[in-house]
Amino acid sequence: MKRDKFETLAIRTQMEKTAQKEHSAPIYMTSSFTFDSAEHGAQLFNNEVEGNLYSRFSNPNTDEFIDKLCLLEECEAGVATASGMAAVFNSMAALLKSGDHIVSSGAIFGNSRYVLTNVFPNMGIEHTFVDVDDNEAYKKAIRPSTKMIYVET
Repeated sequence: MKRDKFETLAIRTQMEKTAQKEHSAPIYMTSSFTFDSAEHGAQLFNNEVEGNLYSRFSNPNTDEFIDKLCLLEECEAGVATASGMAAVFNSMAALLKSGDHIVSSGAIFGNSRYVLTNVFPNMGIEHTFVDVDDNEAYKKAIRPSTKMIYVET
C-alpha cells in the first residue's frame, strides 16, 4: 500500500454494503443476534459456522473497525477491546503463562500495577519493578524466565 493514499483509505474503506445500499456503515446497536434455527445457533456456539452471537464477542461495527485499522496499519489481524485496561491485560495474558516473569517500570497506571501484583501472581506469573530511567536495572532484572518487558508512557 502506498502511504500517499492513506487519507483515502481511512475515509473510503467500508464493509460490504447491505441490501439497503447505504453509503456508510450501519450501526448495529444490539446485544445479541438471531439464528435461522436452533441448529444454526448450536453451530455458531460450536464455531462450526461463522456469524455473530453476542456483541461482546463480535459485532459488524467492531469487525469493520478492526479491518480498517489492519488495512491502515498494514497488518494481518487485530483485536478491539472496550478499554485500554482490557487491551493491556489481554496483551499480557496472551503471551504469559505460569512460571513466566515480567520486568516492568514501576511508574505505571494503578490498574496495570494491580494486574501485576494481584492477578498474575495467582496465575504463577512473577514480576520485578524497576526505575523507568535506569537501563541497567532492566538488564539486571531479566531472568531466564523473563518473557516480557513492560513500559507505559
